Amino acid sequence: MKKQPSPPAPLRPPPMLKPQRPLKPQSLLKPQPSRSRAAKQVKTELVAENRSLFDMHGTGIAADNGEGGVEFNMKGIKVNVGGFIEAAGIYRSRNETSDIGSPFQNIPLPYASKFNANYFQDETRFSARQSRLSILAQGDYSPTIHLAGYYEMDFLGAAPTANSNESNSYNLRIRHLYLTDDWDTCGLHFLAGQTWSLVTQNTHGITPRQEEIPLTIDAQYVPGFNWTRQAQFRIVKDWDKQFWLGLSVENPQTTYVQQANLANAENYALNQSGEGGGLLNQGGGFSVNDIPDIVAKAAWESCWGHFEVFDLVRSFRSTLTVGPNGQVVPNLGGHSISDQNIIRDSVGGGFDIPIIPKQLSLQATAMYGDGIGRYGSGQLPDVTQDNLGEIHPITALHFLGGLTWQPCAALQFYTYYGLEQANRVDLSSGTTGFGYGSQYYDEALGVFPNPQFQGYGQIQSISQITVGDWWSFYQGKFGTMKLGLQYSFTTDNYFSGTATQGSLVPIGGPSTNDHMFFTSFRYYWN
Repeated sequence: MKKQPSPPAPLRPPPMLKPQRPLKPQSLLKPQPSRSRAAKQVKTELVAENRSLFDMHGTGIAADNGEGGVEFNMKGIKVNVGGFIEAAGIYRSRNETSDIGSPFQNIPLPYASKFNANYFQDETRFSARQSRLSILAQGDYSPTIHLAGYYEMDFLGAAPTANSNESNSYNLRIRHLYLTDDWDTCGLHFLAGQTWSLVTQNTHGITPRQEEIPLTIDAQYVPGFNWTRQAQFRIVKDWDKQFWLGLSVENPQTTYVQQANLANAENYALNQSGEGGGLLNQGGGFSVNDIPDIVAKAAWESCWGHFEVFDLVRSFRSTLTVGPNGQVVPNLGGHSISDQNIIRDSVGGGFDIPIIPKQLSLQATAMYGDGIGRYGSGQLPDVTQDNLGEIHPITALHFLGGLTWQPCAALQFYTYYGLEQANRVDLSSGTTGFGYGSQYYDEALGVFPNPQFQGYGQIQSISQITVGDWWSFYQGKFGTMKLGLQYSFTTDNYFSGTATQGSLVPIGGPSTNDHMFFTSFRYYWN
């Protein structure tokens, strides 16, 4: 039998043709690199990203603002981990026995006292304690309501057992710890927690992590720089990000000069130790305040730069039981307690002007008023005492001016001049010196370099000129490696007084100074 032929396969419909895009004119066609050329191009780009800044510009000095670090998402929250590791070198021509932060008010004097030897000693130290770690968590309640929390720490805490003998075991401390809530539709911004005081100048508006912080390696910055980092509650309103108004209530404390002549007068509001179990340092002195520091600030972003003004209201309290030599203070009427509360006001302001945009800028800040010493890097006292032990605020002026120059993205140079100056508050009784800078204080003998705890040799002014630079010599996706250099010259000028305590022989105020050099290697993982 013949094999029957199989039936023909059914015809399939032709495939649908996709519409063709119009061809580009020949002039717009780009030649496609070959596979070898493409691989070579990728390799070249990777090398360019990671090569040394000896032959390419970086991106300049990264701001220490908690942003730009390692970032990841967790349950709808964006978490950024930032910071840097620092190895610093310190040299001072006078021995201040200090780490990376310089106590500008404690430069030794060349006079007959137990600090005499420190004036003739220099000091060299190495430190990694300014290394920093920051965590920024951000979440959006809605497209217009933004929540954030920020935590920044370093290792400049020193427990009672901390020393540099062998293990160098220093502890963490809080720098910043706060939350924010921003409402875009109404331009309101709320902050609660510990951060820079509202008196500290900003670079833009009144925005956290946008403060105008000196670029120094020295952790105490520059005399004349106005700052504290303290707990506060702050509300800010902005109008189109051009004009800003802010109000902050902040944790109060009072610094003062303890009078050597008030042997039997104890002020219970000025030097309290923490109670056991109260979570305050039992060895530290705390003031007792019933009214917080209140700061109001206005800022303006203009085509010429950033401008701001502020007002600071402070309250100073003292509580006395007896006067000098054990007698009852006259205005007590036989009672044993005298409670005093003084409110004072001070004003300040500043600007940041780009002389050459993105290259050269000029900054300046100033503050003037009563009882502002605690807000300056020089840490002059807020108040002093009269012969009855009652407090009197000290009028002072703070000024800081600076220039920063960034000729290329990898290099940044800076110079600052800072000044903190206090007025004389002479409250002498007869020929016995009381107050701050009394004309009857002994300036020839017994001069001590710490005005916080001695009655003699009190500082009238602290000034400093400093210069430095930062060089980002490696920069890429792996982070940034920087080298910083700083030189500063600091001068402490003391009030004039007498040749001996209580005498009428005048003598000019002494002066001392310190040359300081700092180096810093930092690795930012940004």
